[in-house]
Amino acid sequence: MKNRVRNTNSSIKSGDLLLSEQPFAFVLSSKEQGNRCDNCLQKGKVLKCSGCQFVHYCGRSCQKDAWGDHKWECANLKRVAPKVIPDGARMLAKVINRLNRGDGHSYRAFYSATSFRMWKDLMSHYSDLKADVKRMDHFTSLCGVLYEFLRDISLPNTVELMGMYGRMVINSFMILDTDMNSVGTGIYLGSSIIDHSCDPNAVVAFDGKTINIRAIQDMPTLDWKQIRISYIDLMKTPYDRQTELLKNYYFLCQCHRCMDETQIKYVHAAKCLNSECVNPVNIPWKDNLLLVRKAENENGKENGKEYSEDIVPVSKNGVIGQDSLCCEECGTKYTESHVQTFIKTMEFTHEHLKSMEGASVSYVDVCKYCLDRQEGVVHPLNVMHAQTLDHAFDALIQMQLWERACVYAEKLIPCFRFYYGQKNPLLGLLHLKYGKILLYKMDLNKALHQLKCAEKILKITHGDMHPLYREQLLPLLHQAMVES
Repeated sequence: MKNRVRNTNSSIKSGDLLLSEQPFAFVLSSKEQGNRCDNCLQKGKVLKCSGCQFVHYCGRSCQKDAWGDHKWECANLKRVAPKVIPDGARMLAKVINRLNRGDGHSYRAFYSATSFRMWKDLMSHYSDLKADVKRMDHFTSLCGVLYEFLRDISLPNTVELMGMYGRMVINSFMILDTDMNSVGTGIYLGSSIIDHSCDPNAVVAFDGKTINIRAIQDMPTLDWKQIRISYIDLMKTPYDRQTELLKNYYFLCQCHRCMDETQIKYVHAAKCLNSECVNPVNIPWKDNLLLVRKAENENGKENGKEYSEDIVPVSKNGVIGQDSLCCEECGTKYTESHVQTFIKTMEFTHEHLKSMEGASVSYVDVCKYCLDRQEGVVHPLNVMHAQTLDHAFDALIQMQLWERACVYAEKLIPCFRFYYGQKNPLLGLLHLKYGKILLYKMDLNKALHQLKCAEKILKITHGDMHPLYREQLLPLLHQAMVES
């Protein structure tokens, strides 16, 4: 299927589709095996491939469409069964197969009428990989799997294989379903030209395995050198975002959002003791608290990976003593007792957020206990407060505790706006989930308002033909309008 590209000479409006692309290589996540089709990635009733008994398809059409890519893999999967090939090894095997047996070296992925990317154009970050102990261990383990799995293919030498591995890990996209959950991984050559920003002007949305890049800002013309998407979750401190980008992509983000000291003041802020004041109050709650990294030069690094790590001051005059700590806006003073309460709350929340990291389900009671301790202590836009609310909201939905979910959704919306921006798919999805709950509770006016907010955002981020918009949002919006 040919890529759909945008004419670069025309002006760009928010919501315009810039690029629609099929993957160069992709894999369904092993945790989704048996739940989704390995070709279209749609969820539903699927049947096993009669050969390998591992891959599943939703019907003959998908099986036929995938056979050109699967036929070499089928025999190898059958031979190593019942071993399950790790997703990374399976993806790298698909890349090797396409490069050795197919059109991998000559394939052109167009991102404009005349511009394209090829496999060789992808950056491998070879020198960075060699210095990355964790990734080298991963590469070594994948090589062991590949030597057993691909006996019918002559593997490249170690240097070439490591270059392929680097291109794979640096340029892969997580393929997301309509609920923004990861269901697979794909390499998209054209889309890989887009750089990162923590304040992006474009967003990624998936329809099955198809990646769609849409603008979320008006632009006079399409300049791919100026298009930015976010590679990571943005609901973190600048320091944590920068650390993740350094670890996974080997660059230090210095975008204006990371460097905005006004915004940095909120991420670990306490709530002002004056109930009429909304100003954030910064209390250093642990030693050597780092909120942002500042590069030593304009390139983001010097002498390889050297950079300075600045402790952002909690006042204009630097870190102030606890005995004189006060709100810069209204002058309300903090006692030693207030400071210790904030410190203990932050430490407690930090510990429990780490324990919930990567868990398939959050613990409702733990989240509630954290939020109770945070009430009146941490600022409503404090990132740990926002993360706790997010965990709690998802857990309450899974447990169908609708009343409490509504309370948390109301508090979570301003946090999502602050960290993700006004036109982010996650914010649109939050409005949609909240509106759906309100509709179930027959709170029709509020439901209609939330669903209209979702409609405004998702029409921009997904387009009016996307299944999330057409099949999930519009029927709910129509129901809310009719019943109200």
